[in-house]
Amino acid sequence: MSLQKGLAKFSVSQPVLMNLLTIFLIVVGIVTARKLPREMFPEIPQGKVSIIAIYPGVSPVEMENLVTKKIEREIKDIRGIEDIKAVSSEGMVNIVVEAEEGLSQDEVSRIGLDIQAAIGRIPDLPADMDKPIVSVARFEIPVVWIGIQSELPDIETRALARELKDEIEKKKNISSVMLYGVQEPELEIVVNPEKLKSHGLTIANVVAALKTRQQDIPGGTMKLAKGEYLIRVLGKVDKVHEFRKVVIKSGQYGVIRLEQIAEVRESLKEATVIGRVNGARSIYLGIMKKSVGDSITIADGMKKFIADYNKTAPTGVKLTVLFDSSKFIKRRLNTLYSNGITGLILVVGLLFVFLNFRAALLTALGIPVAFLGTFGIMWAMGISLSMMSMFGLIVALGMIVDDAIVVVENVYRYLMKGMDRKEAAIKGTMEVFWPVIGSVTTTILAFSTLTFMPGNMGKILAVIPLVVSIALAVSLIEALFVLPSHMAEFMKTPTNTRKTSHGDFNAEARWFIAFQSGYMSVLKAVTKIWPVSILVFIGILFYSFWFAGTQLEFVPFPSTTVTRIAVEFEIANGSKIEQTEDVIKRFEKMVNLRSEDEVESMWCTVGSVMKGPSSLIASHIGSCQINFANDGKTKPLTPFQMIGMWRKYLSQQHDLEKYSLTITRGGPPPGNPIELQVQGPDQESCIQMAERIKDYAWKLPGVTDITDDISEGKRELQVSVNQERASFYGLDPAQVGLAIRQAFSGGVALKIEKDDEDEDVVVKYPENRRQSISEILNMEIRSPLTGKPIPFRAIASIKEGRGPGRLLRVNQKRTVTIIGSIDISKTSSPIVNGELKKLVTKLERENPKFKFVFEGEAKVSGDIMGSLVIALIISFLGIYIILATILQSFLQPLIVLMAVPFGFVGVVLGMWVHNMNLSMMASMGVVALLGVVVNDSLVMVDFINNELKKGTPIKQAVIDGGKLRLRPVILTTVTTIFGLLPMALGIMGSEEFLQPMAIAIVWGLGWATTLTLFLVPCVYLAMAALKNGAKFILGFFGFNFAPAPPRDDASLNADKGN
Repeated sequence: MSLQKGLAKFSVSQPVLMNLLTIFLIVVGIVTARKLPREMFPEIPQGKVSIIAIYPGVSPVEMENLVTKKIEREIKDIRGIEDIKAVSSEGMVNIVVEAEEGLSQDEVSRIGLDIQAAIGRIPDLPADMDKPIVSVARFEIPVVWIGIQSELPDIETRALARELKDEIEKKKNISSVMLYGVQEPELEIVVNPEKLKSHGLTIANVVAALKTRQQDIPGGTMKLAKGEYLIRVLGKVDKVHEFRKVVIKSGQYGVIRLEQIAEVRESLKEATVIGRVNGARSIYLGIMKKSVGDSITIADGMKKFIADYNKTAPTGVKLTVLFDSSKFIKRRLNTLYSNGITGLILVVGLLFVFLNFRAALLTALGIPVAFLGTFGIMWAMGISLSMMSMFGLIVALGMIVDDAIVVVENVYRYLMKGMDRKEAAIKGTMEVFWPVIGSVTTTILAFSTLTFMPGNMGKILAVIPLVVSIALAVSLIEALFVLPSHMAEFMKTPTNTRKTSHGDFNAEARWFIAFQSGYMSVLKAVTKIWPVSILVFIGILFYSFWFAGTQLEFVPFPSTTVTRIAVEFEIANGSKIEQTEDVIKRFEKMVNLRSEDEVESMWCTVGSVMKGPSSLIASHIGSCQINFANDGKTKPLTPFQMIGMWRKYLSQQHDLEKYSLTITRGGPPPGNPIELQVQGPDQESCIQMAERIKDYAWKLPGVTDITDDISEGKRELQVSVNQERASFYGLDPAQVGLAIRQAFSGGVALKIEKDDEDEDVVVKYPENRRQSISEILNMEIRSPLTGKPIPFRAIASIKEGRGPGRLLRVNQKRTVTIIGSIDISKTSSPIVNGELKKLVTKLERENPKFKFVFEGEAKVSGDIMGSLVIALIISFLGIYIILATILQSFLQPLIVLMAVPFGFVGVVLGMWVHNMNLSMMASMGVVALLGVVVNDSLVMVDFINNELKKGTPIKQAVIDGGKLRLRPVILTTVTTIFGLLPMALGIMGSEEFLQPMAIAIVWGLGWATTLTLFLVPCVYLAMAALKNGAKFILGFFGFNFAPAPPRDDASLNADKGN
């Protein structure tokens, strides 16, 4: 007994087991569907490790020398690292380590641990710098941003914000809460320089005394009558009055306590980041969810929490929702739900049009079973209900009934011949067993190759083909195991078993008989002149390639829907944070005056800009996040009109050094439209080369906001130490620098723990003694040799200068990054980047010491397109192997695959009709089509083979194959198309990012199927003619061919019996 016959018999003989399997899939699906978390995009591992080192008051050049280069050297040889990108700015180093593509999250975590260990081995990092923070970056977007507007004093507001943070973090499925715009507390010790001098002390003495005092010493154990006791010598202090009593110096004249030479007080650190919400200062909280958390449920819970809190909030305190991601998630998922339900109704309606009631009902039953089974597997694999997974379900909607249609149609054909229900179910299933497996397998293969796209964008998009593959696999099990049992149980043997030529499947569908007759007439005419027909098909194919190359552009990520815009500001380095805030205030006022109806909310951050997985912090920078209103009402201005207006305003602000506007569109962020790294031997030459490229880019049509990451540094007081004089007193430059740092920036003497937080104890000069150069010259440094204070002016001098504001290194090479945007109404990213590539190719020839690396959208699209080409090749070869195995032929799979290029004809036509360009998502649709369009061809070729083995003449076999397979070919194609049609047309709302893939599949499949119905018979005849011609020629030269032995196939034997 053959495998297919045994499985079909098992299914039919075990109706209870098959019904239990159906119930099991339904119950598991219902239970797990409720547990699937809803979110905008699936949470993915970033494959990056972030290293942040903070050393306040240190220039970018010194940060690079003291910290960046040392860390780079130590970690560069760690296994699994692809790139190291380091930004050194004032008081901060931000290093992003990118892991090699394809590493798991556990392997990336291992790299993080190796980095942490490597940094711990560096012997000469600055002793007074906090330990660098190493963390594995994740693709996380706050579910909700909450603003805290308060009229309370700063210290009370901060305490309130901390309480809220702690309270929210305790709530279910919330992983963490980010706190922005909060000033950290510190215990401030402000020394009196005159009193220090009178007692023969320096700041270094004060710091040393505090460090010595701040420790508890273990004294061992003591055994007494009552038992054994531990002995501890208590020395730690953490309260202001305790610090005031700390002894700094003692001698024959008594002791000098801290309160005698300094003022001790609780304070807040100077603001480094200021939050602003809708035009007022604010603190804001970013609510992050756990991977199992549901974004909509969490957002609804937060809105209720805010409403309840505001009822009892202290006077002058109010919480507001700044950004609610659930609104976008609901809107987009509802769009997908609506399109999916519309597609489902269309698909089920078609089944009842083409099939009789019971056959249509049993086929339609496979849809919820397959979907619910898919939900169970999604839950087990940790796949959330996101834009991507929902679209995958919509893509699969029309496909999951294709295998069932083929089985049902063939079983019913035998019922029409008067066969018993069980025998018809076994024979009908057995006969199409391998073609159905081949059809589903080829589709899964084509989709599964799309799951290996590189980068974060690839990982997000990979969810679509993964969900499609899962749904198709579940539907295959249902069609080959569950469906035959149900048909044997519930189908009726028709009372009218007349042997009509068309095998009427639905007596009411008389229109199909007329349609079939018309098709037969055209097919006979086309196959009669098959050489001419094939030439016409080839002509159509070449014309479509020409049309695509000349009339359509390739735009990787097209979208006209703008949901949010980020505006970044940069004024002169060295400006106070209040000056930056003034610039942002003016911008806020302009936006509120000119775009009040169009803007839903706006919040700004002064002193910070998000760069990659971390923030860049500096007093002269800032950013604003602006959410556009999307309430369905017509607005006076479109987002692009507002962006143009804002860009014009910003260009007229003379105190702005740089600005940029970054648009957030409907899909995952692909990066900047223009992003080019210039790597060279030194900073100055990189800047000059970058200026040359920027000048060229500005001349290209449609290019806007061209800028770079170069920032002029703050004005510097550059101290030159006379090393001979310094060494005479036992001093070196490091000691001199530390003394200045402690006096003027504030030296962190130690950390104390308060309310589960570390609080710095800072020793520094009074504010009025830190505002002139003369104060530095007049300060004294104690000589380690003599113990006497030495005037600073005796060993060093000061001059004014200016250094860089930011230094970037990529893989230890000096780098400058050029960033820009484009006006999509005038140009596209590939066009601009193509022109820039021509320029840098020339520059590389002229300047071999320079290297140019494209990042952003150019890199993302290039990487994904490269992977799509590989996916196309792998799919083609894999599908060929599957077809060759099923058809037992080397040539016949080529007949089946002839449908593939003609799917591209439909894609081109669809893009043109919908006024769209070819895009990344459309390209994914082309690869997916590879596995879909061969299904109809495979079933047709298999049936033609069966007819030939019955002894039918080839021309008649070709005609009969087209005739017998017309109904399932049409029905499987139309169900797939109708499942995606609402999405492609945007009938129930459109999602522009996903729409091109839907259009590509709908038009590609429709066109390929139309041509397949005529092309496959023609190519089959051509292959037969070529084969006969080859036999004749070889036979003429004496080669004889014995007939091939018949294939031992149960389905063929069954056919011969008929």
